Amino acid sequence: MKDIKLPEIIGDNEKIIRAIYSPINLHKNKTRLNNNFYRPPADSNEVSVNRFDFTDVVFMKELAKKFQKPESRRIYFGFAMLDALEIRASQLEVVYSPLTKPVINKFHADIIFEHTPKRGEQLPAEVSYKIRELTKKARFYEDPQPENEGWGGDELV
Repeated sequence: MKDIKLPEIIGDNEKIIRAIYSPINLHKNKTRLNNNFYRPPADSNEVSVNRFDFTDVVFMKELAKKFQKPESRRIYFGFAMLDALEIRASQLEVVYSPLTKPVINKFHADIIFEHTPKRGEQLPAEVSYKIRELTKKARFYEDPQPENEGWGGDELV
């Protein structure tokens, strides 16, 4: 893992990665993301992502597996990737937000939405549209060996 100080500003060409969990993040055919993959959780306007240009897939896989919860239908499956510019083209922002808990993660960032959804609330049409557009743009990478430690899938670009 690269031990450098990350710039505060996320460049347009940076790769932004998000872990995929099965089955909750997948369409029933398991070959594409469900339409709500980038939906912020209730009472938050942020979607957690990471700055892939400064880390590697092995670290990201280790991190993703720490957050899987098989009892809650949340099993590590792979990754989705966007460029920061693709996020900004959807009139959203991505900001650097390193974490100190529940784990230390200096690569963490958030996609910021202008709307904070409430539990059970239907999202405004323009927010739903932005979420669907991000999901369509995302490059989907299934991990062919999710139980193994290393990455055996396609190169993440």
